[in-house]
Amino acid sequence: MAETSETPGQNNSDRLDGVLTNAITGLGTKRDKSTYYKIHSQAQLSEEELEALYYDPLCRRVVDIFAEAAITKPPTIKFAEEPEGHDEVIRRFERFLIDCDFYFYISEALKLQRIYGGAAIFIVCDDGRDVTEPLDPTRIREITDLVPLSKREIKPHDYNYLNYRSGGELYRISTSKSLNEQNDLQYMLVHSSRVLRFDGLYLPWRQRINNDGWGQSFLQPFFEPFKRYRGACDGLATMLNEFDLYVHSLPGLANKIAAGKESALKNRMEANALARSIYGGLVLDSEEKVEFLSRSLGGAQDIFDRLLDDLVAAADMPKPLLFGTSPAGGLSESGKYEDKVWAATVERYQNHSLRQSLTQFFTIIFSMRGGPTNGVTPGEWSVHFPPYFAVSDADRANLRQQVALTDQIYLNANVITPMEVRASRFGGTEYGLDTVLHQEEEERLLAKRELQHEAALQGFEGQRQRLENGNGDKVEQEEDFQPTGFKADSQFIQMNGLTLVAGPRQGVYREAELVHPDGQRNDAEPVILIGERLLDPKIYRGYYRREDETIHPGPLLMGFYSSRSAGRALKEYADGQEISGLERLHDVDVLHLKGTYDDYYADAESIEYAGMKFPGYNKPIATPGHDSKSHAVLAREGDEIKLIRFGQQGVKGSPKRKGESAASRKRREAFKARHAKNIAKGKMSAAYWSSKHKW
Repeated sequence: MAETSETPGQNNSDRLDGVLTNAITGLGTKRDKSTYYKIHSQAQLSEEELEALYYDPLCRRVVDIFAEAAITKPPTIKFAEEPEGHDEVIRRFERFLIDCDFYFYISEALKLQRIYGGAAIFIVCDDGRDVTEPLDPTRIREITDLVPLSKREIKPHDYNYLNYRSGGELYRISTSKSLNEQNDLQYMLVHSSRVLRFDGLYLPWRQRINNDGWGQSFLQPFFEPFKRYRGACDGLATMLNEFDLYVHSLPGLANKIAAGKESALKNRMEANALARSIYGGLVLDSEEKVEFLSRSLGGAQDIFDRLLDDLVAAADMPKPLLFGTSPAGGLSESGKYEDKVWAATVERYQNHSLRQSLTQFFTIIFSMRGGPTNGVTPGEWSVHFPPYFAVSDADRANLRQQVALTDQIYLNANVITPMEVRASRFGGTEYGLDTVLHQEEEERLLAKRELQHEAALQGFEGQRQRLENGNGDKVEQEEDFQPTGFKADSQFIQMNGLTLVAGPRQGVYREAELVHPDGQRNDAEPVILIGERLLDPKIYRGYYRREDETIHPGPLLMGFYSSRSAGRALKEYADGQEISGLERLHDVDVLHLKGTYDDYYADAESIEYAGMKFPGYNKPIATPGHDSKSHAVLAREGDEIKLIRFGQQGVKGSPKRKGESAASRKRREAFKARHAKNIAKGKMSAAYWSSKHKW
């Protein structure tokens, strides 16, 4: 017996791809029909075919609906940290886009992108440079036009596998009146910085090279399911037209045909057709018979549903939107689910097709001297797409309730503070869900914990002394109280940069008078109450409520650990007067009290101007009662004197301080950059004083 190299039990007809085989049923052998499946490359539609498809209503909806939905809620900008006057900046920015019809051109470019697989907007502007050179936004005098172009009119001029997605450094714009692949001799080269690119669907490098460096049309993957769906519709229409098909039985038909009596047969059929057209019936002999065939469309609906599912998946949009019908779920949860899925699809399309180009264009108009910000970039910003899905008022209220309950849990656990919740939820132009922690609030929480710990220790010590002195006996105060900073040869005390003359202690406080450097009393603050913590930087202002319900300022309080201990001292000092409350002051609020020896003799008397009292020229004061401005200064430069109000009321500045956060530093740098021109004007500019005292 001849030897063979075949493995025992192996048949040459078996497949060798590792699947199970069954010789009886043919599964896994060459008799299995599935072995003949092959992968064929789908033919790429030409530009003429893509244009013809756009005339079909369904294909037009696939193109237009996405392009229009992407700008239904126009994209805008969002700041990382909202600077002073950010609302006005955003309004001017959006007005600039509307005035140049920017979103109209974006919509047209997106339609070209979806039809052809790529589009661009050529920025026509006057920057004094050749179009082949990089665009210099700072030199742009005016944007004269925005020209949407499809990939037929604009192509990358020099691209390779390293820059095939960006298109290279130069683009070639055809200027031929009749453009085709054989007639592209007239063109102009433009730099890529003057072009906003809108790429199509992703293509691998080899296929993108064959497509002139562009992506794929959105109609290309839609075409095959669309072709099957249209074919099924045409087949169903044909079946409906053939529902009246019938069989006419003629006795001796075969003999008549064999005898050559075709003409008589033809005349008989013409008589039937004439009878049907005249009175809708048939004229039959007694031996003739007519039978109408029964046609059934059972199962056609299921087949159509599968074809529709395939079509909807290829269109990447909900079925009601593709066909313009009402949603099956109506306003129920299923209907809302379709809306949410569609909103997520639109947002994904915006990020894919718009974000990069919008960032490029917004950067250009921010750098223009004639732009909405006069060439000053307003801090750190990003492109913002407003949410496409419209949340109902009831859903919005439920969401806010859940957020409020969560915030309350964190507040009770001292994880966050009310100020952080207020700034995170209501500090921006819209309700915010993300909680932003503030370094200042963290420091305040740490100080609060230290205060609670110290209060507990003081309470324990007080109880111990009371037990030693007898129940209910008052603990005697030490008579030799000598605070740090108290000079041995006088009663002068230095606190917070102020010179004070302190009197004897009266319970939890001491009365002090503010003095000038020469030792003369400063009547700007008649009385100051000081505690035992002479190195504590906190300063408070007490307020009284009179019988006519008016609020009047009281003494300054310094050297107290917290507002609670300062309030206790104010209550003892008030001697029966009704206390309205305390206000925490900042260094700028007492800056006018920190006069030097020369300042004292230069401005020995305060200045009253426009109903306000200033400690001197170029010395700001706080104006908490003003509607919009937080500070005022009587500026003087040479012989010119001017009342200047500055600082937005309620907006906290970001002055330079040790250990500040990166966010605070960026806020300050953004403010100074945005107002650099006005700051440079000097003392007669509100921006100068705001920069000096708040930033």
